[in-house]
Amino acid sequence: MQWRSRRSDPAELAVLYSGVPPWMERPLLNWVNAAMKAYIGYGLSFDTHPNKELLQEFETATRRHASLLRELSLGVPALYKAMGVEEFLDFVDFLVFHIERLGWEAAPILEGLRELLQNAGSEWALGTRGGHASLEKRVPEGVVQAVDGTVAQSGSAGQLLAEAWHAVFGRSPDTEEAYEKAIKAVEEAGAHVVTPNNKKATLGTMVRDMKAQGDWKLDLPAADADVPVRMADALWIGQESRHGGNGYRKPTQEEAEAAVMLAVPLVQWFTSGALMRRP
Repeated sequence: MQWRSRRSDPAELAVLYSGVPPWMERPLLNWVNAAMKAYIGYGLSFDTHPNKELLQEFETATRRHASLLRELSLGVPALYKAMGVEEFLDFVDFLVFHIERLGWEAAPILEGLRELLQNAGSEWALGTRGGHASLEKRVPEGVVQAVDGTVAQSGSAGQLLAEAWHAVFGRSPDTEEAYEKAIKAVEEAGAHVVTPNNKKATLGTMVRDMKAQGDWKLDLPAADADVPVRMADALWIGQESRHGGNGYRKPTQEEAEAAVMLAVPLVQWFTSGALMRRP
């Protein structure tokens, strides 16, 4: 439970804030300070000073040309000022990875960050990337639950969808990877249903065949029951990065997010049998 002012605007509280908004700065710096002091001895313990080796490891991993060890000696606020918001969030992402390495005894530290981000209305939350804990863009809880359910129930298509999701909502988004994996997830879910004899089917050939057959629909008594075909078509046409030459460009963040969000229901409809040929 969290206290809310009687004068709060519910719509304003629902907004997700980018970067490090003013009300989140102090608690986030305190969290980083604690995370850099934590170690496992006989249980979870905290050192007197932040561990400089963690900053060194981060700088090595990111190939930072100028070290900030001097700034760290002045305290985490000085480190934050020197890094700037975006690099500092990358450092937080690294510390999430580090804390997970300490094992289950350090789990309360991660839980503290989870609550901090949630209560501050941050657009970032704790998720997973590459099998380890990481910062991930937060979206409405109901959407996440729907995605988790689809991923869990969709086999290899679900795995591709999970990879697309983390590629677009993770701390270091890869829009091209996200869009490509979104399409592959739909192909994996539906190609064997739409074109079982075409071992080289693509989403483009799937859309072509569904349009030609003209009877791919959801079980809805509505004229727009064939909307999934148009959604799949939009997903395919929108991937300009598959073209070489003058037609090539990487998807924008917004396009990649839209592609992944289009792929989620399409994967679910194909794998559940909700989308099929109907008279």
